[in-house]
Amino acid sequence: MIKVCKCCSNVDIDKLETIAPKEQVEVGCIENCAAYEDKAYGIIDDEMIVANDSDDFIEIVKNR
Repeated sequence: MIKVCKCCSNVDIDKLETIAPKEQVEVGCIENCAAYEDKAYGIIDDEMIVANDSDDFIEIVKNR
């Protein structure tokens, strides 16, 4: 399961959904608003993942 926030995760959700099945992607609050303002972040398999940008975050998803 991948969870990202549409407002503050800085992840391109449309791009994420092209590499991960939609049923694996949950979009909603992850209770870390602006914790990493200049990074892309989300929860992958119950682990908070912080990446440099959206492309890096998506690459991490691809490699899991």
